[in-house]
Amino acid sequence: MTPESVIEIPTLPIKKKKILNPNGKPNLSGYISPPTDNLKVKRYAKIYNVHKYWSRKPWYPISECIKKYSNKQDLVVDMFMGSGVVGLEASILGRDFVGFDLNPMSIFIASNTFSCNFDAGEFKKDLDILKTRIEGIASEYYSVKDKCANCKNNLMIKHCNIGPKHKGKETVALYCYSCSSSRTQSIRPLKKKELNDCHSTRSPKISIPDARFPEKFYKDRFSYKGVSKVSDMYTSRNYYFLGLLLREIHQLNSKYRDLLLTAFSNTVLHASKLKSENVRPLNVNNYWLPDDYFEENPWFRYLERIDLIISSKEILSQRIKGKPLGKYKLNNISCFKTKLDSTSVDYILTDPPYGDAIQYSELSFMWNSWMGFNFDNEKEVVINPVQGKKIGDYLGLLEKSVVEASRILKKDKFYTLCFHNKEFSIWKGVLDIFKNNNFVLENIDIVNTKGNPYNSNWAQFSPKSDLYLTFRKNHYIAKYHSEHRINDFIRELFTNITTNDPASLYDFIAVNLINDLYFNDYQMNVNGLDLKTIFKIYKEVKNGD
Repeated sequence: MTPESVIEIPTLPIKKKKILNPNGKPNLSGYISPPTDNLKVKRYAKIYNVHKYWSRKPWYPISECIKKYSNKQDLVVDMFMGSGVVGLEASILGRDFVGFDLNPMSIFIASNTFSCNFDAGEFKKDLDILKTRIEGIASEYYSVKDKCANCKNNLMIKHCNIGPKHKGKETVALYCYSCSSSRTQSIRPLKKKELNDCHSTRSPKISIPDARFPEKFYKDRFSYKGVSKVSDMYTSRNYYFLGLLLREIHQLNSKYRDLLLTAFSNTVLHASKLKSENVRPLNVNNYWLPDDYFEENPWFRYLERIDLIISSKEILSQRIKGKPLGKYKLNNISCFKTKLDSTSVDYILTDPPYGDAIQYSELSFMWNSWMGFNFDNEKEVVINPVQGKKIGDYLGLLEKSVVEASRILKKDKFYTLCFHNKEFSIWKGVLDIFKNNNFVLENIDIVNTKGNPYNSNWAQFSPKSDLYLTFRKNHYIAKYHSEHRINDFIRELFTNITTNDPASLYDFIAVNLINDLYFNDYQMNVNGLDLKTIFKIYKEVKNGD
């Protein structure tokens, strides 16, 4: 086969040598762009706001892929389901869906995201019952003697700045729960008794989950601060209040109990020491305790999370009104053995872990502890040295999922892989897995996940676009042979472009390199190739070096 030397980036069909755009600007036909109705994009995104989860994909590229590569009544599968975006979009589009994830929190979040049998009036009545049971406790725990200038009721603590960095100058933000007006907010120094109240031991006669963190935690930024179990992540007051709130939710006779528990689970991180005025919990993808942490009022946060659920369910109801939905099944098992029949699946769309970037079992530990779930991470597809999983182990586990995907997918049907990683050696390993299991690279699309993918800061050297690689299950793979070293390959690419926009540079190199790594039977050595090296070569080319 004689490949073309120049075609436009980045939409294929591939089976070509290079994907170049001499002007340095990617052809927008290769980008999955949001619908022109920006309000609709933002509104539908709120459907997925029931609970925090990592690496959640925007709904619209998922929807576009499902429409492009499958038909109504087809069976769509997600091998690494996460929070369930693929499943819900497939169901809304009239496809049946089966999802797999080892994380029990994934199943819990997805099932409550999918739930569409919702009556806001009934839900609020059950919430009112919960309020009557818990508001007295909230008042006892968090009210102060300060009076609201507006209604004369006692103010309540919104949050207390009490971390070590605040020692000797602790402050408290106050709020009137009765007035709910911004005019009732104030900040003043925290009194000594109020500071003691944060840490005073309260012992209601209830059982509160308190799992001990594993001795080996890959991204451990807490044990050196004296944290060994979940309760250490909280002030005593917040820990016991959360335990009482959890008890009252479980005792409530409500068909919406799981939604009420979803709001609870989505509260527990915010009510911990992982948060400060300038730090959101797990914003850096590990349990990091800032020295300026504060104690947030968990009742206020819980009610805010309840509002998110109500909004999410009302928008979902409006979106699906009158539409026949596909059936779905969520499985808390590994995707290595799906128990699905051979060649029974019409389309696979999935977003696996990106190496060591996100440690799902570690990051979900506090959630799973509070909810009483167990995450067996033996088969977790991840790079994690403390689990004994290096790059080779990660690729081996990923391949097990691809082998199973090849077994269950119908011939000539499609598998879309959502993936990004700044290590090109991992890209090569991933592509080899698909080549070795009867998948032909069919198409590459780029999804711009931010308004400005790099926030104008190339120094971060971290890709923010998502690449959606679509493979066709087939036994024939066309190849070509071209011997070139990686530096020469990149220099040749950069000779043809004029842009210096970091986002475009990464997209340009990634798509061309992925195409070459897949179809060229001469394998370049990409070990050690990273974005910093790429940008260095780019500057050398542009300076004529």
